[in-house]
Amino acid sequence: MWGSEVVLAITGYILIWNKQKDFELEKPEIAKERYPDVDVLIATHNEDPELLYKTINACICMEYPDKSKVHIYVCDDTNRLEVAKLADELSVGYFGLADNKDAKSGNYNNALRQTSSPLVATFDADMIPYREFLLETVPYFVAQVEAYENGDDYDKSKVGLIQTPQSFYNADIFQFNLFSESTLPNEQDFFSKEINVFNNSHSAAVYTGSNTVIFRKAIEDVGGFPTDTITEDFELGVRMNAAGYVNYSTKSPMASGLMPTDLKSVIKQRVRWGRGVIRSSYNMNIFFNPKLTKRQRIVYVNGITQRQRNKLLPLE
Repeated sequence: MWGSEVVLAITGYILIWNKQKDFELEKPEIAKERYPDVDVLIATHNEDPELLYKTINACICMEYPDKSKVHIYVCDDTNRLEVAKLADELSVGYFGLADNKDAKSGNYNNALRQTSSPLVATFDADMIPYREFLLETVPYFVAQVEAYENGDDYDKSKVGLIQTPQSFYNADIFQFNLFSESTLPNEQDFFSKEINVFNNSHSAAVYTGSNTVIFRKAIEDVGGFPTDTITEDFELGVRMNAAGYVNYSTKSPMASGLMPTDLKSVIKQRVRWGRGVIRSSYNMNIFFNPKLTKRQRIVYVNGITQRQRNKLLPLE
């Protein structure tokens, strides 16, 4: 019993501490001709082509001053003929990977080796971006992209990634079983729309793997997507902070996806998250890493606690 009480008390204190330090993330006003090239990477493993069609089509429909600068690629680590055909029909790029041993990280690293845009947007196969996704995320990077491409000194403490809150267009398992989709918020909303936004105060918004734009040079500086963890997104964000980059989250969702709707899938997802962040905390020595600020260490320890706290809750 005491374990859950301690964890919840610490979590509550950190939330209050974060909220007191909340600040507004201001989007720069950028002239249309200054928008840089962007590689849009859609990761897929075994998702149905019909689901992929929705995501690809939404990416094609994203607004941008010069659409020729938006390069969309389906990253398929099972090398499926039907997915390659779908990509061809929709006139987007396709990267098939027949023997991927490094899961999602291997999939993305394979795509990064074959692309070159200064910005990289990542989407899960089920995440459908809103039309304004790029217009709401890219402006934060423009000044440092221009400085880097011109060979000028650029401030690496600028932006490593911009995370947008995840939202979902189906009911989660709790909303569904309680018949309360219209009255209860999605169980992921609190983290995505509140906690992670508060993390902006410490330049340490957690990278959650999708609906994100990342500065390519930041990925390169930390050696690509990490392959020694099953939560590559979380660890990549930590590595970027340790390398001097800052990570922010917007307040407004810019994409919607699917929640798992059966208990087995939910448990599998949460076990993966829990195991992954423990491994990443070990890899990055998060508790004592001198390259992270004290505040960033607190943010990440709180993130780890969020993933583990249910194990400490008493079953009554």
